[in-house]
Amino acid sequence: MSPFPRSHPWALPLAAASIIAAVLAIAAFAVGSAGASSSGSIEGRIAASQARSSELHSGISADNHQIAGFQGNINDLQTRLSALESSLALERAQLAKLKSELHTARTQMAALQVQLAHDKQVLVAQVVASYEAPPPSIASVVLEAHGFADLIERFDSLRAISSENAQATTRVAVEHHAVTVQAARLTEIEARQQRNTSAVLVQRDEVAQLHLALVNRQLAYIQARDRKSSELGALRSHQQSLEHELATIQTRELAAAGNSLAYSGPVGPVNLSTEGEYGFFPAAGTNYSVGVEPQLAARLNTLGKALHLHLIGVSGYRTPQHSVEVGGFANDPHTRGEASDTPGVEGVPEATLNRFGLTRPFGGAAEADHIQLAGSA
Repeated sequence: MSPFPRSHPWALPLAAASIIAAVLAIAAFAVGSAGASSSGSIEGRIAASQARSSELHSGISADNHQIAGFQGNINDLQTRLSALESSLALERAQLAKLKSELHTARTQMAALQVQLAHDKQVLVAQVVASYEAPPPSIASVVLEAHGFADLIERFDSLRAISSENAQATTRVAVEHHAVTVQAARLTEIEARQQRNTSAVLVQRDEVAQLHLALVNRQLAYIQARDRKSSELGALRSHQQSLEHELATIQTRELAAAGNSLAYSGPVGPVNLSTEGEYGFFPAAGTNYSVGVEPQLAARLNTLGKALHLHLIGVSGYRTPQHSVEVGGFANDPHTRGEASDTPGVEGVPEATLNRFGLTRPFGGAAEADHIQLAGSA
């Protein structure tokens, strides 16, 4: 019997009601098909974005590996370069010391050359004077001496002058020879030290060039990594926009199909052959009739259909004793009729769950399928 009398202004003939229902179903199907096509396009773009993100993550990891490898070699070269800089500083200090000693020796040798030239001039003058005014003979000295003491004194004076001239000339000659030998030795040492310093300098420059080359190669990888990181950041922002757009479309699809988050009756086992593969399917023997379990099941069913998920309800309401037996506790959300363990929902983000009035209150992989109504956790 019709709920309204046929004379009631709201009453409709059965045939007219059937026609209107058919039209509404066709319209809902058309809108849903268009929305599905749009959703599929966005899902494809999101999948492509995720694939590119994975590729960029791999590229960044590879770049980081290369950068770390270059850094190890750069550190080794830096250590070698520091050691060579220290050696070069020592070699240069030694070379400067030798140059100073050689300069002193050459200055001394020049002074001795002047002294030798002077002594030679003195000897020449003495020889010339001896030739022009021969020194007194022994006989004249004896004859001119005023007594024996004066004679001895005259002999000692002649001998002292002769000996002093000879010693001065010999000393200057010996010193000049010694300084000449020293200058030659220092010149040889200076040349050898100069070669050593040049060798260390060349080695230092080669290591420095290699160090610079490695730093430049590392910099190229750093720049490549930074470009990938920048692209990845932009890609994540774009992906979030796509996910937001997808959620909007899915919400529009639900509204077009006439679905509601409100629960209108008890949920029992669903026949897949008649209800399709997407939605919420309580497992046999489970209880989704206590507390807010019916509303929770309805929202899970809406979520599954909207996201094309096959959700299995393996645990709804549990008695305190049964909850303890299966690893829960005597006053957990299941014993209050507030939770569902639902395999198939693990990969749904929390933000998406929230849009369907659901939440995942506990973290960790073990609780990824534990779902409750948003606001009741």
